[in-house]
Amino acid sequence: MADISLITANKVEVVESIEQMTLPAAEAITAGMPVRLDTSSGKFTAANGTGAAEARIYGIATKTVAAGMPVTAIRQGVMDGFDLSGLNYDAAVYLSDTDGRLADANGTVNVAVGRVIPGTSVTLGTAFDKFLHVDL
Repeated sequence: MADISLITANKVEVVESIEQMTLPAAEAITAGMPVRLDTSSGKFTAANGTGAAEARIYGIATKTVAAGMPVTAIRQGVMDGFDLSGLNYDAAVYLSDTDGRLADANGTVNVAVGRVIPGTSVTLGTAFDKFLHVDL
């Protein structure tokens, strides 16, 4: 399993948002981080696939914020900015065992976050971009 990084640090682009929520961050959150609801505070905190409680992912954070600041997480939609170059179109993207990371294979708890889809608004004759379709 390899973790998926961002192409540009601390930057993701929301191509399409179908379902999202904005809450304060319980800790520092980085753009592109999978987040879950902290059951005691109701704030967003980093998610991971190590156990059932940690794997209750709500969505993917859209920006980098400090603890206490509001952050929006995409639960269903399309995001750009991840390095998906090593994955095929329609490949599944999973919640990693590493806190706040996505991966190309499932973690201890199998949580599929979304799939790689083609972005077709590129120059004619060039390969399509690869976007993450988040569907939780």
